[in-house]
Amino acid sequence: MRVHRPPIPLLALLMLALCLPARAALLPWSALRGAEVRFVTGATAGPNDDARVRAYLEAHGLRVRTVGAHAPVGDLTGVRLVIISSTASPEALGDKYAGAPVPVFTWNAFDYPHLGLTGPRLHRDFGVVDPVQHFAESFSVLYGYGANTTSAISRAVGLKPQLFGTLYLEPATVGWGHPGPGGRVLVDFNGTQDQAGVFTYERAATLADGRPAPARRVGFYLSNDNFHLLTAVHGPAARQRALREWYLGLKLFGACLRWAMSPPPALPAYDPRALDARIRRIAAGKKILYVERLHAGEGRRADAAIVARLRRLGFRVVIADQMDPQRRARGMNLVLISSTCSKYKLANKYVDVPVPLISMEGLLSDTLHFAGRDRYVDYGEHGEEKESDDPPTDYLDIVGAWNPMAAGLPPGPVKFMQTPGVLKWARPTPDAIVIATLPGAPQQRAIFGYPKGATMADGFVAPARRALLPMDNPTFDDITPQGKALFDAVVLWALGGP
Repeated sequence: MRVHRPPIPLLALLMLALCLPARAALLPWSALRGAEVRFVTGATAGPNDDARVRAYLEAHGLRVRTVGAHAPVGDLTGVRLVIISSTASPEALGDKYAGAPVPVFTWNAFDYPHLGLTGPRLHRDFGVVDPVQHFAESFSVLYGYGANTTSAISRAVGLKPQLFGTLYLEPATVGWGHPGPGGRVLVDFNGTQDQAGVFTYERAATLADGRPAPARRVGFYLSNDNFHLLTAVHGPAARQRALREWYLGLKLFGACLRWAMSPPPALPAYDPRALDARIRRIAAGKKILYVERLHAGEGRRADAAIVARLRRLGFRVVIADQMDPQRRARGMNLVLISSTCSKYKLANKYVDVPVPLISMEGLLSDTLHFAGRDRYVDYGEHGEEKESDDPPTDYLDIVGAWNPMAAGLPPGPVKFMQTPGVLKWARPTPDAIVIATLPGAPQQRAIFGYPKGATMADGFVAPARRALLPMDNPTFDDITPQGKALFDAVVLWALGGP
């Protein structure tokens, strides 16, 4: 039986929106009642769950209009969300919804490349596991891993870095994708973020095809006829935490829908003066421990320039040598590690300090749990002679323009240094918020941040915010105004800015 509810009057919706917290991440179902959803479906030879999905949407008060894959996109005014089922022919769909200015939620893995959600290579960029061709693997994907624990969706469902049941114990077809540099992996299969079962793009995040997402995008692991197999827990079992954390499938589906239809964060504008004013306001009374190699050769002048800049902004900066004990961080609001520091001299200091930390030395990424342990694969130096196959560069590629750490810079290339040089990089876990990558190397993340509580490499939990900046020893001497804005924005974020 379908449940039909009259839409809330527009005035009531406006009043509800005004009463919600300014930073509400996911709207409740009550705030979405009456929202129009376009459901794109197709015909299948066997059974499918499209009718069940529609009933679920309508039971939550959404107004659903079903259209076929061959139907033109037409006017999307008033449409809150486009949902694309795997029953819709990807050949008929093509890229017609790629530029849709409204959120798109899809479990049509073969259409992922057309939407720009993944690259075009089957079995490498996206794929489908089915019980006929991949019988053993079809059992393994009944168990997903919580790869991200700090996104709004993850927090809403209580996703943890552990296994959970994606579908009830019955071999079923599922889709996966390897999202582009701006995507966030929430759930993966087989322990690798390259096989994402659930992934998202925020508005303006860089898609796999290099374009910014026009609105929020979600890829989900369903297929034609297994919506009814999504795990859920009811009754007395729901009072057991272990069971609540296992049977998450349906709850995750609903949270992804709500996130897609919730208002995205306002896109920051590139305004160095406003950024300067914000950081000066937050600097009052804040103490920064700047850890460097005292009396270093290369990079000594850059260290002095960074310290001088921070002091001009109003911070109290205390300088520590890399050999000093970790207790120097007591009472500090931020630890900033210079690229002049040696991994062998710094050792494991500052890893667990309960205050925000920024590293400008990418080669510390393994000891700081920013990335894995394989040098040249998990972290490295782009453009370093005898250390890299990549030429020196002076550009970064902004892939997370939606986040304040991007300083309001638009998606795409930004000149970071005046002349080409060495830039550091690492491959963080899916809990990181990726802001910039290196040109032509989307796997080399140059600027990213871990929120407090994020699961970092080796299962280490961030005791406070953590961030990477890609400077080499002399980089700050040669940095552009856009580079300084990125530096300031990361410092502001680390200290608890928006």
